[in-house]
Amino acid sequence: MNKQLWQSILISYLIGAPMGILTIIATIIIPVLYSREGISSMSIIMGYGFPTLGLIAAFIIALWFGGKLAYKNVNKGKSLILTSFKYSTFVNLIIWTTYCLIVYQTIEDDSFKYMLPAIIVFLISTILSTFTIGLLISYIIKLINRSN
Repeated sequence: MNKQLWQSILISYLIGAPMGILTIIATIIIPVLYSREGISSMSIIMGYGFPTLGLIAAFIIALWFGGKLAYKNVNKGKSLILTSFKYSTFVNLIIWTTYCLIVYQTIEDDSFKYMLPAIIVFLISTILSTFTIGLLISYIIKLINRSN
C-alpha cells in the first residue's frame, strides 16, 4: 500500500470515526437530556442495542473502504463534491444496510417499521455528510495527494 493511500485511509478514520461515534452517543443521550429520564435511552438501547453494535462495527470497516474510494476518486481528478458524495453514500450505505439486516434478523414482528427510521436517517445523513464531514475528508485527501 502506498503512502498516500495509507494517509487517505488514516484521514478517513481520524475525522470520520470521532464524528460518527459522537453522533451515535448523542442519539442515545439527547432523549435523556430532553425528557430528564433515562427510560427513553434505555428503550433505545434495549430495542436497538444489537443493531447499533453492528452499525458501529460496519462503520469502522466502511471508513477503511471509504478512504480508499476517496483516494481513487481524487487521483482520477473527480470533483470534491462528487468525491464527497461517493464517500458519504458508500459509508452510509454500508452502515445502514448492516443495521437493517440485523434488525430484520433479530426483530420478528413487523421489522420494516423498525427499519424505516434507518432508511430516513440514511438519506438525511448522506446529504448532510456530503456537504460537511465527507467534504472535509475529501479535501484533506486531495491536499495529501497534491503535496506528495
